[in-house]
Amino acid sequence: MSYIPVDLLKPGATVILRNAKIDMFKGSMRLAVDKWGRVEVTEPADFTVKEDNNLSLVEYELVNVVEE
Repeated sequence: MSYIPVDLLKPGATVILRNAKIDMFKGSMRLAVDKWGRVEVTEPADFTVKEDNNLSLVEYELVNVVEE
């Protein structure tokens, strides 16, 4: 398992994730990149991040549904 140095992830940088997914862990979301995945830090892209719907602030819980 390898880690991305935090100093590469600066405000304004664009991060491209390949073969990545969100895993749920103890009610929180974690970003996971598999062994064939790739993280690229590039120059800033021209877009605005929508910050009003931050799903990381929501705590999730697994609910088992029994069908009758």
